[in-house]
Amino acid sequence: MFKANMEPYKKFVEDNFRFLLAAFANVIALIASIWWVIDSNFNSTGSIEIEPIVTTMALIVTLLSLNFVNNKLSKPLLKVHMTMVMCQHPLKGWIHGISVTVENHSIIKAFIKNFQVQLLEEKKVMQFMYEGFTGEILPKVILEPGQAFSFNISKENISGVLENPEAYGDFVVTTDVGHQFRVPAKVFRKHFATLQKCKA
Repeated sequence: MFKANMEPYKKFVEDNFRFLLAAFANVIALIASIWWVIDSNFNSTGSIEIEPIVTTMALIVTLLSLNFVNNKLSKPLLKVHMTMVMCQHPLKGWIHGISVTVENHSIIKAFIKNFQVQLLEEKKVMQFMYEGFTGEILPKVILEPGQAFSFNISKENISGVLENPEAYGDFVVTTDVGHQFRVPAKVFRKHFATLQKCKA
C-alpha cells in the first residue's frame, strides 16, 4: 500500500527531474552564498564586502522566480468551469446537463483522482463515475500542461440523491496526491437548480 501511495510522487519527480535539479542546485548555491556573507562580513573587522551580499540576493530572486514559474512546485494550477449544455441523443432525444471542464494551467502534469460534490446534510460526498450523456465510465484523467478534460452531468447522474439544491456543497476535483480544486457551492447549486427545471 505504501508503494502505491508513493507512485504519484515518483511520477512527479520523473516528469520534473530537470526542474527539481535546478531548484536543488540553486538552494545549495544559496546556502554557500549565505555562509560567504557571514564569513566575509560578520567574522571580520574589515569593511563590508558587497559582492557576497549581491550574490545572495541574486540567488534568492532566482529561487523565487523558479517557484513562480512552476506554480508552487508540487501543486498544479487547475481551473474548473461549469456551464449548462444540451445534446440530441438518437434514442432519448434532447438531453440537458451540466458540463464540467478542468483546465491545466501549470507547467506540470496533473493526475486527477476523482470528481465529487459535497452532501452537506449527510456529511458525505457523491462521486461522479459516469459520463452523463454517453453513460461511459470516466477514464483516468492525466492532463498535460495546456490540456483540458470535460464531461457532462445529467439528471441520471444525480437522480434519487437529494432534490434540494441547498443540500449540496462545493464541487471538488481532487488529484492523486490530494490537492483539491473547487467550484463554490452557490455555482453548483445554480446549475443543479437549472438542470432540475429541464424536461429531459
